[in-house]
Amino acid sequence: MEKKIKCKQMLTLCKRILSFVKSSIRQRGFPPTEREISKYFRFSSSRTAHYHLTLMKNNGLLKFRYKKGRRCARGLKLR
Repeated sequence: MEKKIKCKQMLTLCKRILSFVKSSIRQRGFPPTEREISKYFRFSSSRTAHYHLTLMKNNGLLKFRYKKGRRCARGLKLR
């Protein structure tokens, strides 16, 4: 039962993050950094934002852009 609640909460948080990324791209023309996402959602660490972004990447909601084998700072791309 607890896992289902956690998954539901995580799903709504991922939707909110995705909405934030979309609105950021629409307003500024480029996606936010993990640090900006962490600050907006008041995460204690930018690693938490990275975790949720990776979940969304694995579910096919977004992609990471790479340059010379490394991820770009603003390298989020919506699918």
